[in-house]
Amino acid sequence: MQGSAQGAEPVLDAFAEWAQELRWDTLPERTRAGVRCELLDYLGAAIAGRAVAGVPAWLKVLIDIDGRPDAAIIGGPRAPAHLAALCNGYYGHVLEFDDTHDEAVLHAGSATIPAALAAAGLRGVRCDTVSGSELCEAVLLGIELTCRMGVATRLNLVEGGWIYTALLGHFGATLAATALIDRRRAIIKHAFGIVYCMASGNHQSTRESATTKHVQPGFAASNALLAAQMAAAGLDGVQQPLSGEDGLNRVYLHGAFDSARAMAELGTQFEIDRLSFKPYPTCRLTHPAISAALRLRAMLGAAVNQVERLELVIGPQAHDVVARATPARLAPATRVAAQFSVHWAVAVTLVHGELTPRQLLEEIPPSPPVQALIARITCTTDTAAAQRDIGGCTLRAHGAFGTREVRETHAKGHPDNPLSADELRAKFDANVRLAGLDATAANKLGNAIMDIDGMPDIAPLLARLADFSTRAQVRRKSG
Repeated sequence: MQGSAQGAEPVLDAFAEWAQELRWDTLPERTRAGVRCELLDYLGAAIAGRAVAGVPAWLKVLIDIDGRPDAAIIGGPRAPAHLAALCNGYYGHVLEFDDTHDEAVLHAGSATIPAALAAAGLRGVRCDTVSGSELCEAVLLGIELTCRMGVATRLNLVEGGWIYTALLGHFGATLAATALIDRRRAIIKHAFGIVYCMASGNHQSTRESATTKHVQPGFAASNALLAAQMAAAGLDGVQQPLSGEDGLNRVYLHGAFDSARAMAELGTQFEIDRLSFKPYPTCRLTHPAISAALRLRAMLGAAVNQVERLELVIGPQAHDVVARATPARLAPATRVAAQFSVHWAVAVTLVHGELTPRQLLEEIPPSPPVQALIARITCTTDTAAAQRDIGGCTLRAHGAFGTREVRETHAKGHPDNPLSADELRAKFDANVRLAGLDATAANKLGNAIMDIDGMPDIAPLLARLADFSTRAQVRRKSG
């Protein structure tokens, strides 16, 4: 794909144009509800992430750097907008409990939402109110761009080595931030050109179970704020960051980008309608196996304790990312290692009958029953499975009961097997209660988020999200 004329950038120019035309009240109610649910889900995960992760020393170093108090960090304090975006991007992703777009193989809101919140805070400092509908428009713009770039990219995670959540999220987050800071077409175009110079996000941190995996969406959100502000102040960016001779398509995506797919039915069909909301706080590639393990446990009943051997068959992408039989996957000692171990996820699910943030606190390192079950799992690749998408799995258990098999096609949370409205709200309530909110406060906050697009000014809600600093950090139980 090459730009058709000097300076032309078909996909990104189309989004810059759409940003001028988009009006919240003209969108289908299904799509507007999807944005509200996305904000509810992301903010719940971020509040829980703040409660579990606290303020690690490496993050405090950044927060303590002097700067303007432009935007709120969840749990406080206020910080420069780009730093608030980084912190909130980390908190929203640290539990691996944020959305996915299964076909695009990325977390859609993880860079966009913290960038939009920080941009809204920046405008508030300048005495310019931001309405809930404006924020929702910015979030929709950013998520649509991120997801459409994802589904248009035919290169899978293993082939490219990129984390698309961060790499492509740079562009979605930049569109969201610029839509709130300065929505003029020329400013958006320059911001895209600037952020391309910063774009990154690689898979090595996942392979090594490094904490940087969870910070990468924050880096994208932070870079987006910087790009948006510099563009608004006059810095020019490259004109063809995606389709140029040394643009993202050739340099990062090996020419495997379908621009027609990225622009197909833009403004009339919405990728946000196809988001998956996660029921489990682990890599989405483990979710088919967790769903299968829950069904297997129900099938076996008390005989689950008689399992002698487990066979798991999953697609090649999932096998590479979460099923390699490395020491970190087979005996995870860190949260990241556990979240990217399908062995740990299946064993924990069979032992406890659930996989929630509590298991992230209590089963790392694995307890003897979980570790014993991990040792009985073998995982192989289904070579006929698709190279992209999350895919399905087959889980077989062998024991005195004989052989029992479960096949999973669409893991729970997939748009074809979605969380119900009640389940999504229960997830939010459980997440914010980790941060110390009682049921009444959790319900009040959830209602406010679900009514956000009717708010003339979101500043009170942003202030409320920052007010978790007095709550105790969740700690792992001893013994």
